[in-house]
Amino acid sequence: MTTAVIGFDRATEIFAEILVRYLGTDLASEGRILRDIYGRLNFITPHREAAGHIEVQAAIRREGIGTWCAAEPVTSLVEDPLRFEQYTAETSVLVHAGIRLIDRRVAGDDWLVRPVQLVSDPPRLVFYSVKGGVGRSTGLAVAAADLAARGHDVLVLDLDLEAPGIGTLLLNKQDVPSFGIIDWLAGAGAGADAEGMVPDMIGPSAFTSGRAVVDVVPAAGADPGAYLSKLARAYMPGSAGTTFRGFGFPQKIDALIRQLTARRHYDAVLIDARAGLHETSGGLVLGLGARVLLFGTDTPQTFEDFRLMFSAFAQAFDPALVGEDLRSAFKMVHAKAPRDDSDRQPFRERSWEIWSEALYDNQEPDDGSVDDAFVFDLGDDDAPHYPLEIIGDDSYARFNPRSQDYPLSASAYEPVFGRFLAGVRAMLGWP
Repeated sequence: MTTAVIGFDRATEIFAEILVRYLGTDLASEGRILRDIYGRLNFITPHREAAGHIEVQAAIRREGIGTWCAAEPVTSLVEDPLRFEQYTAETSVLVHAGIRLIDRRVAGDDWLVRPVQLVSDPPRLVFYSVKGGVGRSTGLAVAAADLAARGHDVLVLDLDLEAPGIGTLLLNKQDVPSFGIIDWLAGAGAGADAEGMVPDMIGPSAFTSGRAVVDVVPAAGADPGAYLSKLARAYMPGSAGTTFRGFGFPQKIDALIRQLTARRHYDAVLIDARAGLHETSGGLVLGLGARVLLFGTDTPQTFEDFRLMFSAFAQAFDPALVGEDLRSAFKMVHAKAPRDDSDRQPFRERSWEIWSEALYDNQEPDDGSVDDAFVFDLGDDDAPHYPLEIIGDDSYARFNPRSQDYPLSASAYEPVFGRFLAGVRAMLGWP
């Protein structure tokens, strides 16, 4: 079915094409397309000859994108070099023929930000899925138990604030601390003494033993109070106080983790992130300096959602953005995987396809012309696309470590989680 209606994406493409057509590539690429919070387009330029360009204005009307553009003139002059430099310093993405777009959003900027440098002391590992119900929290709980059994002290954070669960999963009722992450965020936003809450945010998990500890920071404290009111303010950027002024959501969470890990030494920090493509998920996946496990089941919906997510990833890994290329810090996880290896092969193939489409470099793996090209063969089990696997097992469908009959001995969980747990240890740098 065809339509004459021009949508959000096509309007931006047409606008960029018009700029190149009438301004030329060199002049157009020195400016910036600015898309405001309503989705309206404007072009800012330091060159007087490009500002208020009559032919550009006429082409915009002629090609039917006037309703997607800001008020005339749609090409605006910014003569002050310092002011224009502020625009060029903002995060931008390439849209056409060297023209870059500044995408102003109410929220969701973190999906466009190149991942920050990995934190190694202690290393952080985010557990993320595009859909719920894939056993992500169960995988985190078993990973925490396995690491503790091997003598590693672990800190677990429940950052699935809309559907908290890992705190409930790992803490007995009497061990739930007075404050949760939601309380800390409310305090940080109000300019109150958020750091003073930290000692009363940590609860000891039942997995704590003589060998190592598993400490848990739940989303909510023992008395959740006005949880939804606090949640409504949790993602607000900045703060009414001075300590967190100018901080976005991931910067606040990074500060919280640093406060928690300053109190005692941990060997690893495991983070349960919100499922789905919510704007704040980008901050946890890209903005914490963490390695990331991407959970999914073998369904068409899962891979379509990953495609949407990877399109944002592709912008975040734009070589023009400043920062470290951390594509290797991600790893797919095949949850509820079939027992037969041949039945697990389709997941690997679909995973390789979407990584190749969006994130691997456009080059053959055996082509030595570029030594540092980021590209992998389908069967390379060290590659980000090649999944860690959690075998589907009914005994873990209602996993509850607070119950006396949960199967958490190594002999019980190794057949189901063995490959996954070995991969978790490898991502953390341990044998």
